[in-house]
Amino acid sequence: MRKALLTVVLAGLITPLAAFAQSGDTSTYRLTGTRLALGQDVHIERDEEVTDAAVVVGGNVIVDGRVRDGIVVVGGNLRLTSTADVRGDIVLVGGHLQRDAGARHTGSVNYISFGDWSRRTFGWLPTFEFGDFGRWLILAGTFARVSLLAVLMALMLVVARPAVARSGRAAVAEPIRAALIGLAAEVFFVPVLLVASIGLAITIIGIPFVALLVPTAIAIAVFALVLGVTSLACRLGEGVEDRLGWQPGNAFVATAIGFFLIMAPTLAAHMIGVGPTALRPLAVAILMVGLAIEFVAWTVGLGAAILTGLGRWHRVPPPIATGPAPQATSAAY
Repeated sequence: MRKALLTVVLAGLITPLAAFAQSGDTSTYRLTGTRLALGQDVHIERDEEVTDAAVVVGGNVIVDGRVRDGIVVVGGNLRLTSTADVRGDIVLVGGHLQRDAGARHTGSVNYISFGDWSRRTFGWLPTFEFGDFGRWLILAGTFARVSLLAVLMALMLVVARPAVARSGRAAVAEPIRAALIGLAAEVFFVPVLLVASIGLAITIIGIPFVALLVPTAIAIAVFALVLGVTSLACRLGEGVEDRLGWQPGNAFVATAIGFFLIMAPTLAAHMIGVGPTALRPLAVAILMVGLAIEFVAWTVGLGAAILTGLGRWHRVPPPIATGPAPQATSAAY
């Protein structure tokens, strides 16, 4: 009788244990706090329990274990596998949720969608595709860039009007030479700056000068670029005024005319780009022309600024007056 009773008790204990082992579940979890990640994927493993929220920006999330306070994924996708157990709200910004059969979730799922966000182009770096809204963002960004450049050019006319005039004359008198010098400066600026910085860094006495060299070189380069494009725009505007027979106005009006001629194709391309899809090939073609014009303007202007030592000296003699020679007057005795 005792043996039969013992057999029944052991069978009652072994049967649940066997079923538990076959299910593969476990009651032991590695507890972790909030999971935060930027620009990388996150895998919450089967034996892991996140006691707080999981927040991932620019990465994908795979949940095999438990999350006790919700999940936020920005710019990535979320997958809940069959063993996942998530409590709390799920927020997906620009991503998708894949929920396998058997996954458990208590809470709501909120989608914030403004286009596709993927990391396929640059590896870990997120890239954004905002759909049709992206064309409006590009147009707004172009207007912001043009507005900022217009302000800088106006300041250049205020503080360095003689330098603008000298660089403009050099750009018109020697455009090929200015273009070659400007192109060389654009190509070799960064390598020369790196070599100079490394050369100073390997010397003990030169290390403090590296922190001074880099921002100073960048500031000079920006000044030269703005000076060059301002001088070229001013000369273009003066040329338009001469052809139209207008009386020479002030430098601001001439510069505004030239600046409009340089930037008009790019602005037109982006404005056409927000229109119907059928106009996109035309917008792309105009954009290519606009970018080419901008590149030539920046390059020639930069070369002219370098030729004149940032507008400090003349590269060409001033024009000779073509008016009638003054009459000699005889002294009255």
